[in-house]
Amino acid sequence: MNTLMRKSGFSAVVLLAMVVSLCGLASAQTLIGSPGAGWQTWSASNVNDNSAPWWDTQWGASQPNDEGSNAEKNVGYCMTSTGDCIGIGSAQASPGALEFWGMPYNSQADSGGARDNKVYFRNNGGSLRATLMLNSSSNPNEINEIGWFETNSTGSVIGAKHILFEGTGPNENLIPAPVGATVTFTPTAYFGYYYADVSEGNCYAYTLYAFNDPNCTGTNFDHDFVVFSANPGARFGTYWIAGEDPADCPNNDGDCNLTLIRVRSTL
Repeated sequence: MNTLMRKSGFSAVVLLAMVVSLCGLASAQTLIGSPGAGWQTWSASNVNDNSAPWWDTQWGASQPNDEGSNAEKNVGYCMTSTGDCIGIGSAQASPGALEFWGMPYNSQADSGGARDNKVYFRNNGGSLRATLMLNSSSNPNEINEIGWFETNSTGSVIGAKHILFEGTGPNENLIPAPVGATVTFTPTAYFGYYYADVSEGNCYAYTLYAFNDPNCTGTNFDHDFVVFSANPGARFGTYWIAGEDPADCPNNDGDCNLTLIRVRSTL
C-alpha cells in the first residue's frame, strides 16, 4: 500500500512538472522593441488628431465626413468606437483604449508617444489565432493583404512572408478576406507582421519599419504599424495589430487603408 502510494505520488509530481513545463513553453508571443519604448496608457479623450501619440493624426480614411473635413478614422477612433469609426463590427466589439507600444507618452499632457521603428516578436511555443477585425478602404479594389514574416533574434532581416488575410493584390483574384475571418498559424521563433499596399505598387510595410519598401516610406509615404495589448506581459497575451496608411493619404494615394487584426494564443 505504501509502495503504491509512493508510486502514485511520484507519478502526480511528474505529471505536474510536465504540465508546468508545457505551460511555460506555450507562452505564445512576446513583443520585442527598442530601448526606451514600452507599453503606454491613453484614453479616448486623447484622440484629437494632434499627432500625439504618432498614430493620432487627421487621417483621411475614406471620404470626407458630413462636415466636409477629413473623416476621423485613425486607429484610436476605431479602437474606442468614436469619431467616424463606429466599426470593428459594432461598438461592443471595439476593445477600448488598450495600452499601445511606443516611446514614452504622457496622457495627461497628451504629449510624446513617438513610434518605435523596431518591433517584432518572440514565439515561445505553440500556435496563434488571428482574426481580421477591420479592413477599411475608400476603394473596394484596394484592400491590403496582411501576414507575418520570419526574422532573426535581433530583428535584422526580413525572411519569408506568410499571408494571413488576402487583399486585392494582382495575384489574389480581387477577393479580399472577409472581416471576421480567423486563421491559426505557427510562426518561427522570431517573427513580425507585414502588409502589402496594392495602391502603392504592392509595396510592403513591416513592423520593422526600416525594411519598408521605398513606396511605403519617405516624406509622404510612411506606412506603419500600431500594436495594442489587452494584457501586456501576460503569459497568453492578446495583441491588436493595426497596419495603417500615412496621415496624408488623401493627398497621395487616396484609399486610406486601415487593417486591424487580433492575435491571441490558441491555448
